[in-house]
Amino acid sequence: MKILKSHLHSLTVLCLLVAGTACIRFHHIPSTGQLGTHSVSVRPQCTSTSTRSHRRTEQDGTSRITHYEFTCGDVAILIRDNALTVNGKSYGTLNEADAIAIDYGKVRVNSQVRAEVR
Repeated sequence: MKILKSHLHSLTVLCLLVAGTACIRFHHIPSTGQLGTHSVSVRPQCTSTSTRSHRRTEQDGTSRITHYEFTCGDVAILIRDNALTVNGKSYGTLNEADAIAIDYGKVRVNSQVRAEVR
């Protein structure tokens, strides 16, 4: 009986460790996307993401993308005319191919923290 209890206790501890590791891993791996030339990552990871680009047709028949949107859980990223907006707050302008990271609410562009522009 003692051996059975010992094995049951070990199995319980092992299950808790595996579940805990899965939770930690889920929160540390970002959700990613591409908005034009900009890579986007959001942590903690969300279960579903949405990426959209909006296109406008000009009078001469050509079209151009007016803005990009990326949503991940409660995070909404908008890029319009190279201006970065996260959850309705402005974070300045972007250069071609800048990398955007939202890390637990902190906005980074090319690994540098960006403050809200008012």
